[in-house]
Amino acid sequence: MLIITGTYPPQRCGVGDYTQRILSTSAASSWSLFYQRDWRLSNLGQLCRKLKSTTDRVVCLQYPTMGYGTQITPHLLAIYAVVFERRKLILTIHEYSQLGWKGKLALKLLFFFASMVVFTTEFERDAAKKRNPLLRHTSIIKINSNIPASACPATAAERGWDICYFGYIRPLKGLEVFVDVVSRLRKEHPSLRIYVMGQTQPEYASFYEPMLERLKAEGIEYFGDKSSDEVSDMLNHTKIAYLPYPDGLSERRGSFLAAAVNGCVVVSEEGQFTTASQRENIVLSTKQSAGRVILDLLSDEQKLNNVQKRLLEYVSCNVPRSWDEISSAYKAIEDAL
Repeated sequence: MLIITGTYPPQRCGVGDYTQRILSTSAASSWSLFYQRDWRLSNLGQLCRKLKSTTDRVVCLQYPTMGYGTQITPHLLAIYAVVFERRKLILTIHEYSQLGWKGKLALKLLFFFASMVVFTTEFERDAAKKRNPLLRHTSIIKINSNIPASACPATAAERGWDICYFGYIRPLKGLEVFVDVVSRLRKEHPSLRIYVMGQTQPEYASFYEPMLERLKAEGIEYFGDKSSDEVSDMLNHTKIAYLPYPDGLSERRGSFLAAAVNGCVVVSEEGQFTTASQRENIVLSTKQSAGRVILDLLSDEQKLNNVQKRLLEYVSCNVPRSWDEISSAYKAIEDAL
């Protein structure tokens, strides 16, 4: 199988990380990577020639990625693979509901050529089927955390750090709300140990540069560019991860999964993507109530530990055990085509 992506490490993009994780598994030993940074329409001929030089019977297009931008070239390349190269197409959609009308229209054509369309959540598949009622050949393969899970998560109340934010330092991730809330908490409770951890991206310098200055002014520790194992260790020493996503908690939030698999008690907000299981097992609040909710948890060790227990039960039932499990699901689809 040939996996097509527009971003790949060291470029910083969740889908690129996802692709690398899959290709690093034993089930993917015979798979190949098709990675290209220039997706301008004028480069389509070169891309087609590059694909033609490969021999994989199945191609898997990971979509969307930051590298594609708004180009339709990935769609045309996938169609070329099916029509002219007689390949089978697996189309992985990481995000459908948030695409604009042009993006959804372009996918409508691509759905016709795909032998299987993979979604990462039930919500995203339902959103696609609502607009494409003839979409039949679909599967759900949930994502795993890009950050390894601790083999033995420490009990929440015994951890040294009190509150953290983890994720890319960029707009529309909820970091501004996090800083507003914890800054007020820290003024009332200066002994609280709080940090922000996450990578910056050059294209968002106008956001992260003043944000990092604000963190410093507020006395909030910042950790950037840590290895996966270092991130896992930090999260395993943190009681609460406050992640106020603007569109609410969902299964496709990698930072949520990283915190959850490492036993951080997650406090987030409800949104249209939040699942019933998350509503039942994860602490949900609003910006107005978050400070009170966090302090309530920190002041009651038994409650904090009980909430952590429910969180870890959620992980056990809803998060793939490993990336090998995910790649094996792809392998089963590949073998069936």
